[in-house]
Parts: sequence; structure tokens; C-alpha cells
Amino acid sequence: MNDVLGRLNTEPRMSASTGTTSIRVRPFSIARSRGVFLAVELALLSAALFEAVRNRATFGACFLMVCCALAVYLKVLDRSLARSGKARFWLDLSEALCCGIGAGMLIRYSFPVLGSGMDVALAGLPLAGMLPVVIRHLAVREKLVESMLIIGNGKLAAKLHQALSTGNSTSGQRDTSDVLQFPGSQAESGRVTDFSQLPDILQRERISRVIVAEEDAQSRNRLAAMLVTPCLGGLLVNEAGDYYERFFGKVWIDTLTAEWFVYTSGFRRTRVNILAKRCFDVFFALFLLTLASPVLLVIAIAIKLDSAGPALFRQLRVGLDGKTFVIYKFRSMRQDAEFHAGPTWAKECDDRVTRIGRVLRRFHLDEIPQAVNVLHGEMSFVGPRPERPYFVDRLAQEIPYYNVRHCVKPGITGLAQVKYRYGASVEDAVEKLQYDLYYAKHWSCVCDVEILIQTVNLLLAGRGSR
Repeated sequence: MNDVLGRLNTEPRMSASTGTTSIRVRPFSIARSRGVFLAVELALLSAALFEAVRNRATFGACFLMVCCALAVYLKVLDRSLARSGKARFWLDLSEALCCGIGAGMLIRYSFPVLGSGMDVALAGLPLAGMLPVVIRHLAVREKLVESMLIIGNGKLAAKLHQALSTGNSTSGQRDTSDVLQFPGSQAESGRVTDFSQLPDILQRERISRVIVAEEDAQSRNRLAAMLVTPCLGGLLVNEAGDYYERFFGKVWIDTLTAEWFVYTSGFRRTRVNILAKRCFDVFFALFLLTLASPVLLVIAIAIKLDSAGPALFRQLRVGLDGKTFVIYKFRSMRQDAEFHAGPTWAKECDDRVTRIGRVLRRFHLDEIPQAVNVLHGEMSFVGPRPERPYFVDRLAQEIPYYNVRHCVKPGITGLAQVKYRYGASVEDAVEKLQYDLYYAKHWSCVCDVEILIQTVNLLLAGRGSR
């Protein structure tokens, strides 16, 4: 085995003698605290529930304890790890302790009928609040982290390092709580090192994962030969595009090629998948129309009284496989909205929107009639938002593989709508395309349900994009 590895490490050096002799490396760290915290928190909660039941606590006591633990969990977990300095740590620790004790006392004296087991059930609340703060503090002190190395000479490596270091690609939409920047880390430009020094760097800096972002074919071959022995020894190696997709939950358009679409897993449209999605769509479309039926007439009358023009709005959109169809919506803009300027992207604060239309768009009530399009089979309940032919033609010329989003039915809501802000430019269209391609690649009924839940949360908050 050693002889074979030795040949693998030396032969590419000879065949790649015309290539570069150096490579640029960029280190960064990812916190592992989320998984650790969740495991310990679940163990703590399970132990507290068991003890509460053993002491004959009522169901209400156990339920309130779970709610309090969840409230503390959501309050503390979403704070940025990178901002947890020494002063912040003690402040958060005190706040968590006070919240836990305060919640316990409030519930204990407000609901005395819940039984004596309540005292036992609430005993773990302060610890539940302190636990994530302590784990976060350990992560900032370079404990519970995964050290990684991005390797590559070109712009791709620099873009990936910047995106991972800041926790976002261009939009600032990802939570940065699992991204750490440590004092003394390498500059964004990275450092240049010889290929032969890579094994020493991996061992000295205790690198557990390497992300290959090298674009030159000869350098990639040589790099692969260098990483064979460490990889067999436990080192994790990822392609830049694959890691970006897993980290951000969207496809990285800068790495897309025709070969990638052919050989990647996903994007499969089987008869079973199509039938399952159709049943899913019909069920939720009927459910939406039934739920909204009491207010449909009220919305139509309000639109007619607020401005001139029909209550229902029809517009041509591009759907599955690039075929056009007529979409139905409640009218939210003036009837002459595009009379002078022509086709224009809708903006978040659009002066063409009517007073009633502003309310409808905020809670996406104008989208309800699209359930009819779903029943007709022109749309799905979840999928990429359908775009107008004018913008499809324009974007297809400026964005590579833009028309691939039409491999699935468009939807009333979608992954891009719950993950990204209001889109009104080519740059926004690129970001949304990356989410749309990720959805098309990884579609499942479970994925649709998760998107629907996130959509409901956004609607209740009066937020969301188009």
C-alpha cells in the first residue's frame, strides 16, 4: 500500500511539470457547537422530564417546562458566535440565568395547581439557559470547531473564502452564527505555499477538511495526488461547489457546467415523483381555496372600491419546460402601472401599488387566485416563482443556465421566496436562481412541507419576497 501511495504522490509531479509549483491556501473555522448544544440540551430535557414524571408532575407541568426550554433555546442560539467576547459572555450568562430562574418562579406561583413535580421540572431551566452560552464561549476560544483549508490559485477560491468568512455570498441572508473569525488568521488573499509542503501544513494546523477550489486541470491532478494519503487517513475533501451548496443551501452558479448537470445526483423527474407532487398540489390548493373562501369576495370588493379596473389580474408567465400560461392574481397595482415605462420589476416599496394592494402584497393575499392555476396543472404549490417572458428572455442572455429553472413547475411560493429578499435586479435574479436550482435538485415532499411552514411564518410576520 505504501508503495502504491508513493507512486501516486510522485507520478503526477512528473506529468505536471509544466504546471505551477505553488498553491494558495486560505484557512477558516466552522463552529460545531450547534450539534453539540442540541445533543446536550435534548439529554438535559429528557432527564428533567423523566424526573418530573417520576415525581408525579402533571402533564401541564411537563408541557410548560418544554415551552420554557424552547423559548430559552431560541433566544440564545441565534446570536452570532463571532460576537461572543468576554464581556458579552458574562452578560449573556447572567441574562440566561435570570431568565431561567424568573420563568421558573413565575410559572411555579402562577400555576400552583400543576403539582409539586413542577419544582423538579423547572429546576433545569437556568441550566438550559446557561448551556448554549457556555458552549458558544468554548467555540470562540477555538474549542468545538472544525479547521478547514481552501486550496486554489484563482478567483473561485477567493470568492469561496470571502463567502464562508462572512457567512454569505452576496446577499447577507445566511445566519453567521456558525462562522468564526479568529485573531491572527490568514489574510483573505491567503498564503502561497509549495505543493510539497501541503502535508506538513495539514498536520501542523490540524486541518480536518480541505475544500478544493483550483480551476487549473494540471494543478488539480497534482493536488489530488498530494491528498491521497491524508484522505485515506481521515481527511475530508470536498469540491468547492459541493461544499458551497451544502453550507448555504443553494447551488453556486459560478461553478456550473454542462457536465455538472449531467453527472450530479438530483434533478430526477420520475413518474412517482410527479404523481406525488401532483397529489400534494391538489390537496393544498383545495385547502387554500376552502380556507380563504370567506374573504375572497371581500378582497374583490375592496379592490374595486379602492381603484379603477378589474379585481382579478391576468398576466402571461413562463412555466414548465418554457411553456407560457396565464396566471391569475388579485390586482394590487394601478391599471396603468406599465403604460409609460413598459415591463418593470416590482419593487418592495413600489409607488404603483394601490392602498389595498399594499396590504394584499404584504401578506401575499394577492397570490390566492393562483390556486386555480395549481388545479389546472399549470403551477405547483411550491416551486420557482414564474417569471414574465420579457424578463426570461433578458435574464437567459445574462445568466448562464437560467432556463434550467423551468425543469420543474413554477410555484405559488418557493425556496427563494423564503430565503431571499425582494428581487428587482439581475443580481437578485442570480441569487434566486441559485435557490431555485437547489430546490429543483433536492425536491421532496418533506422539502415542500418545510417551505410551506417557513412561508406561513413569514406571512404571519407580514414579510416575504416575490
